[in-house]
Amino acid sequence: MNLSHSQKFRNLGGEHAVTDIGQLILFILFVSVMILDLFVFKFSSNIIGTISWIIYFPLFLLFFITGSYFIFTSYQIIFRKTEKETRVVTSGVFSIVRHPMYFGSILLFFSFVILSYSILAFLVWLAIGVFYYFISRYEEKLLIKKFGDKYREYQGKVPMFIPFKK
Repeated sequence: MNLSHSQKFRNLGGEHAVTDIGQLILFILFVSVMILDLFVFKFSSNIIGTISWIIYFPLFLLFFITGSYFIFTSYQIIFRKTEKETRVVTSGVFSIVRHPMYFGSILLFFSFVILSYSILAFLVWLAIGVFYYFISRYEEKLLIKKFGDKYREYQGKVPMFIPFKK
């Protein structure tokens, strides 16, 4: 039996009530600040002219592709499964970081900071990182309630956001 998207979502640990609206607001803020900085304030325009695109464009692609991979792959793992019973997912991108969708989003935003060299967008990016940290901590409390020691063991083995840090 295939579960619907909403049924699968209900089977997950849960998320903070402001996750979706917070992400939307921060996305709009990020794009707005980046555009304003590039075309109106031109606060960061002096920096862009001093660095060759041969350096920053490959970095942009690296972060953009990596972030997209983490988001897409984790989405596939969580929402494409047909399991009736939920479990702690520890394979694939979930063996690298505990929150691969959020990690991928952080990388995607950072790729545009690199592309734009916007100092103001960088400051919003820092706020985005803090936002993801706090909603991740909340979600982990829910996951501990749901999965107990299995999730605590997973926390001990896999870092929250920074791969290979333990």
